[in-house]
Amino acid sequence: MTIARSIANNTFWQIIGKIIGTFLGIITIGLLTRYLGQTGFGQYTTALAFMQFFGVLVDMGLYLICLREISANPEREEYIISNIFTLRIISAFIFIGGGALLIFLFPYPAIVKYSALIVSLSFFFMSLVQILTTVFQKNLKMTQVALAEVIGRIGFLIVIFLFIFYKENLPALMLGNVANTFIYFLILWVLVKKYVKITWLIDLPYWKEIITKAWPIALGVVLNLVYFRADTIILSLYKPASEVGIYGAPYKILEIIATFPHMFMGLVMPLLTAAWLVKNKEKFQNILQHTFNFFLIIIIPMILGTIPLSHGIMKLIAGDGFTESGAILPILIVATGLIFLGTMFTYTLVILDKQKAMLKYFGLAAVLALIGYFIFIPRYSYFGAAWVTVIVEGFITIMALSLTFYHAKIKLKLNVLWKSLLASIIMTSCLYYLLPFNLNIILLLLIACLVYFIFLFLLKGIDKKMINAILK
Repeated sequence: MTIARSIANNTFWQIIGKIIGTFLGIITIGLLTRYLGQTGFGQYTTALAFMQFFGVLVDMGLYLICLREISANPEREEYIISNIFTLRIISAFIFIGGGALLIFLFPYPAIVKYSALIVSLSFFFMSLVQILTTVFQKNLKMTQVALAEVIGRIGFLIVIFLFIFYKENLPALMLGNVANTFIYFLILWVLVKKYVKITWLIDLPYWKEIITKAWPIALGVVLNLVYFRADTIILSLYKPASEVGIYGAPYKILEIIATFPHMFMGLVMPLLTAAWLVKNKEKFQNILQHTFNFFLIIIIPMILGTIPLSHGIMKLIAGDGFTESGAILPILIVATGLIFLGTMFTYTLVILDKQKAMLKYFGLAAVLALIGYFIFIPRYSYFGAAWVTVIVEGFITIMALSLTFYHAKIKLKLNVLWKSLLASIIMTSCLYYLLPFNLNIILLLLIACLVYFIFLFLLKGIDKKMINAILK
């Protein structure tokens, strides 16, 4: 199989896997919101948000550095993976274990504290999955990762069904998260042996080298945590669990969708790295342009289409008790779109080895976010949290884009942006016209997709040549 066909095959099955995973994730959200209600889901969201803080912190920049190292030095793959996997296990014990103990110092109800303690195991397994994934990305075998993720989510869904059937409490429900990530990890651990033998390996000089390369990313991750994760935690300290639940439902949708650009950039990163290392600027710019166009084709209709359908979407996903969340969803979808573009450019800066240049902007974003959250959350609750998130994500995206253009000396064309925007405006206008007819929300979503892609095709935002290239 040619490299081009391998990439296409991997992309196709990853997208299929992500669609299935997203569908299963949305079903899970719907089950939990209906079973737990606003207060219970708010407690669930608080426990997850607190442990997510430490789950993300444990990354230490190792994922991106590992992917970059094995892409640039394939002959040392086993040595690199074994060292970084060992380092990850140790860092996971320190950070995630510390977080599980630290929550008992916060003024949360006991049910939130014990739920966080249980779900910490889920974040431990997920931290190991992240390193294993780099092997499959480098070898263009992400189909297996997509399959493992789907199987894990099915396991999660089955456990949730069982606990709801037996009317268990929130800490017991958290076992569903643990089951999901444990199944995911177990499958990848078995499959990864086809490509590399991972052993317990501690080479302290190499660890020092890796940490030296990773610390700018690690610091960026810490700062990212402040502006991306602190909103829910601060909201939970100022407002009742019911308001955290109203905010948490659409925020979970943001989190599910926001995994896609990381997945896609993980697949593209080895190609961009290879082009940059051999100084093939034309190929580098071509790959980046196609990635940019692809993201625009997704995020513009996603943002505009959510505005008229937001209340219907939240009612469909979370139930009647969360219709208030419909007012929050369009704001958070704007943040999601910015995350797509921000992810693309921050990953590109890692390839350019210019990640340190973003640190001061991550730091500024963290400060602005904290100031914004502490000013606006007490006054405006979840609306304050959502708008501060949008502003900060927008700032990060603009800074990452500017630095990428400056250091890579490239320019991206905006032809697809204007065509996608026009097709999206036509699509949104059709939705507003159809709203008084009270059509089923799923039917409206299907009509929206059909109208958008028809007009995008007519406007030549996509064409037969592009479609045939993908099919080939």
